[in-house]
Amino acid sequence: MEFLNEHLFPGKLGHFFVILSFVAALLSTVAYFFATQKRNLPDESAGWLKIGRLGFWLHGASVFGVIGCLFYILTNKFYEYQYAWSNISDDLPFQYTFSAFWKEQQGSFLLWSFWHVWLGAVLIFRAKKWEAPVLTVVGLAEVFISSMILGIYFGDFRLGASPFDLMRDVMEGPIFAQADYLTKISGQGLNPLLQNYWMTIHPPTLFLGFASTVVPCAFAIAGLWTREHKDWLRPALNWSLFSGAILGLGILMGGAWAYEALSFGGYWAWDPVENASLVPWIVMIAGIHTNLVARSTGYSIRSTYIFYILSFILILYSTYLTRSGILGDTSAHAFTEMGLEIQLILFMLVFLGLGKWLMLSRWKGIPEIKKEEATSSREFWMFIGSLTLFFSAVLITGATSLPVYNKIIQIFSPEYKGIAIADPVEHHNRFQLWIAVFIGLFSGVAQWLRYSEKNFSSWFKKMGWPIGISILAAAGLTFLNSLWLKNEQWFHFVMLFAAMFTLTSNAIYLFSFLTRPTGSSGREGNLKMASSVISHVGFGVLALGILGTGLNKEWISTNPFAMEGLIEGFGKDDLQKNVLLLREASMPLAGNLNATYQKDTVERQTRTFSVKFQRRDAAGNPTGESFVLNPNVMYDRQFTKVVASNPSTQHYWNYDIFTHVSSLPKAELDPDFAKSQEDSLKFLEYKVKIGDTIFTQKHFVTVDGLTASPAHKDYKSAPGDIVVGLKMTAHSLENEKTFPVVPLILIRPGEGGFNVDDKIGQLAMRFRLPDLAGPAMLAIQNYKIKDGQEIDFNDNKIKFVGFDKNAQHPDYQAMNGDIAVSALLEITTPDGKVLPAKPIYLIRGGQVSSLAHFLESAGIGVRFEAINPTDETATFTFSQPKTNPAEIPVLIAENGARSDYIVLEAILFPGINLVWTGSLMMLFGMALSLFLKKFQKNMA
Repeated sequence: MEFLNEHLFPGKLGHFFVILSFVAALLSTVAYFFATQKRNLPDESAGWLKIGRLGFWLHGASVFGVIGCLFYILTNKFYEYQYAWSNISDDLPFQYTFSAFWKEQQGSFLLWSFWHVWLGAVLIFRAKKWEAPVLTVVGLAEVFISSMILGIYFGDFRLGASPFDLMRDVMEGPIFAQADYLTKISGQGLNPLLQNYWMTIHPPTLFLGFASTVVPCAFAIAGLWTREHKDWLRPALNWSLFSGAILGLGILMGGAWAYEALSFGGYWAWDPVENASLVPWIVMIAGIHTNLVARSTGYSIRSTYIFYILSFILILYSTYLTRSGILGDTSAHAFTEMGLEIQLILFMLVFLGLGKWLMLSRWKGIPEIKKEEATSSREFWMFIGSLTLFFSAVLITGATSLPVYNKIIQIFSPEYKGIAIADPVEHHNRFQLWIAVFIGLFSGVAQWLRYSEKNFSSWFKKMGWPIGISILAAAGLTFLNSLWLKNEQWFHFVMLFAAMFTLTSNAIYLFSFLTRPTGSSGREGNLKMASSVISHVGFGVLALGILGTGLNKEWISTNPFAMEGLIEGFGKDDLQKNVLLLREASMPLAGNLNATYQKDTVERQTRTFSVKFQRRDAAGNPTGESFVLNPNVMYDRQFTKVVASNPSTQHYWNYDIFTHVSSLPKAELDPDFAKSQEDSLKFLEYKVKIGDTIFTQKHFVTVDGLTASPAHKDYKSAPGDIVVGLKMTAHSLENEKTFPVVPLILIRPGEGGFNVDDKIGQLAMRFRLPDLAGPAMLAIQNYKIKDGQEIDFNDNKIKFVGFDKNAQHPDYQAMNGDIAVSALLEITTPDGKVLPAKPIYLIRGGQVSSLAHFLESAGIGVRFEAINPTDETATFTFSQPKTNPAEIPVLIAENGARSDYIVLEAILFPGINLVWTGSLMMLFGMALSLFLKKFQKNMA
């Protein structure tokens, strides 16, 4: 069958680039391998080196070609491709095309390759003698990553998952038996949770961090391979600092995303995917410290090898965890399984085996200093600190890997139920607290020690007093902060002291070095030492922020007495954390605040709420300070359920107020409940005229008039609509407040006529116009008119002037193949005004439609229905609300459930800015160290 309107070329071109990128990466890897093996034969090595570069450039160009083809498919919304159909929709804003690109596994692998290509390009120009062995490792990684998107079958086994799969090739359905199936489908669209600016900036940064870990690993393998066990340390340190800073920034951005845009109620939840990103970074930081030791003293070269190789292997392990589907029940972030498990395991095992073989085969040749490090030396305590970081990584990895352990055991014992951690946050916090204590103490003391210390007693006389001052200052700060922190546990005091000690000790150290005479090492030498101090101070600030947000986190959305029995399905603990806010009714909260739910607006799938907070004094009177927060919820495309609740936060210098909508009326969350609630409504019919007043059982309602352009939150106008609304105002008997309401009668081409109810949540009232209301309210008539003929409609004189083939209309955008013509009409109203109307008759893709012209000033709608060339007539439908209608039937129910409320959770986060400040200081310290090492000149 020949399918219509398919765009197969970009997919075929993209698949060609995929295969070419794989072959080129393989060629580059083999060529660089032989260039390294023949490094003692300059002529042969140079030839292989040229082939290796050519292969890598060809691989890079192919990766960019794949990315370009996939972006072309996504931006043009070619729904014949599964990738586009699954992630794009006609109404998706352009900026989220990037989010859709790397949302799936294939796109994230391409993003990973994209960064490897750029890093490899830098290495080609800067790595010098290390180019061949390092690019061999990078190329080998690219061979595996490229294989992940090949999508080639070998029998029943498919190597990789192609991003260019056609829907009709991977999905079954009767629709694909139709040549024009593309006219009957539209894109599924991007998960609303991912339609966020963080999704456009966080993944690229994080994947740059992931990709960069291969470079220190490659230098480590190159050092083992070439047996140059010292020369590799210098360039590896520069790259590891870059990797540590970028990967740390990516993780930090993930925490900020969780805090700013997700309803987690915090910035870190010890989620398995979060852990899988954190662990390689921790190991990389351990490697940076042992690298510094190795370069300065010759100790810890073996440890540095292990840490750098392990950091990349842990990146591969985290890739397996997040992409194999094994974390599906334990993480909210994991990808779904795509049949890539075998490839991911092989990827990891190859690098693990390569690193292990090289370490074992070169172990004895790695230089080591027979004499143990002195316990008073800096290298000893830096090594102990690195081991502590490694122990932290082991603990986190062990807990995160429980699903893998359970899966392995269940292979041999299917009845095995598995092990699970009931409270991951409590579990990890319990152990990592002591890791933080040790790191704080080590970094506070080690900074004052010297490498290869030979006369500790003499040096202690110089360093003893600043350490003593640091201890006293830390004790004082611990006491002062304990007044602020709501702490009742002794081990929190220990962590607080350790944080304050590393902060004060490193701050004093920084001051002493910045004020020290320049000397022979130069001011730059002092600044190089300052960079590590900044990171250590940042760690202390971060630890204080963690304690502040953890211990002082307070739910201010609490009013349990007022909430008793109001929030359906909420238990005692929930009532302590949530409040129900009725629209325009002020609710007292903890923290001397009042909250008022003011309004909500809907745009696409997002419903945004405005909640005003106002300060009150001790007597309960408003202070004048107020602010408005706008949390939102996101619905699925069918508006049948809420798929995400995004917070809104008020920032102060010392705390944040974090809010999100935790629940909505049950009818808005459960379609079945909404239907049963709808069926239970008891409507009473009233016959009214314009100007009448209706007295219901509980309220009274004035009838204000008719409108052909109603403002109704549930009505979105469409071309060709004929609509009329009955404007009324409801009055409460309890106060003087009034509520406008406008139920509608709507006639839409191709869909027929139906009513659109309106409601007043505060009064539990529902308004509906029955079918008989349409003829009572609306004059509507069809006419066949010839060119030049004049007819009368509802006291209006209408003359058909002619046609205009240059069709113009606010709702019309011309497309290839359109047949569109405007009718020119002159409408003379009873008061003598002459108004032009230009409705359009449109044929597009074999489908006939009409774009109506609505004259708002006269309330007249004109729809161009048909053209009859035989008798040279045109058929029009005219509509207009009646000026003096007879009795209009209106249905009113007063037993509707209140739906004008939200359930809000509001949390006070003291010290949250310390978390961000401390984290940024740690990363800035690494970046500063890299800059001061003259990154541009010393990358090789």
